[in-house]
Amino acid sequence: MKGNSGQKQMPAVRFMVMTVIMSVRKLFRNIDDEVRYAGVKSGDLVLDFGCGPGFNTISAARIVGPEGKVFALDIHERALGIVQKKAEKYGLDNIETICSGCDTGLESNSVDVVYLHNTLPMIKNKEDVLNEIYRVLKVGGRLSYMSRFFSRASSENSMSDEELWEYLAGGNKFRVVKCRKGHFIFEKMR
Repeated sequence: MKGNSGQKQMPAVRFMVMTVIMSVRKLFRNIDDEVRYAGVKSGDLVLDFGCGPGFNTISAARIVGPEGKVFALDIHERALGIVQKKAEKYGLDNIETICSGCDTGLESNSVDVVYLHNTLPMIKNKEDVLNEIYRVLKVGGRLSYMSRFFSRASSENSMSDEELWEYLAGGNKFRVVKCRKGHFIFEKMR
């Protein structure tokens, strides 16, 4: 496992409960629309940071096609196993899994879009993770951020939207380009 910045895996039982809840919630969401909202297109390099069972990963892999690639990062090996099985099931060979809590191992300024959905509240050292995301994103690249109630309620490390905005906008690193029902799209400015 790559650097985890002090982050620990959630217990297996909690992971399974979270997966069941996310699977039920998925029935009431349009994942493809959420992925497209961030501007993912054919040929893009996408990082799904805290991919969980891979809902965004699979949708993004279909959209980026064989010319693109999706990196599915999670600290939980069970999550990555689920993603790999789904990739095989759907015949997607443009997904690479990364077992880590922070360090992506990706080149600087190489990624077009990063998904950080329902993950940040559970991360212990948010600053390290946000710095890693900033490092790998291209200038003009987009950070798709969403944090639903369950991820915030199940964490003792929650960060408010205002704190996130302050951190990302501070120093003119990012600017908000879209916001819809708690789904924020930030663009890397420099």
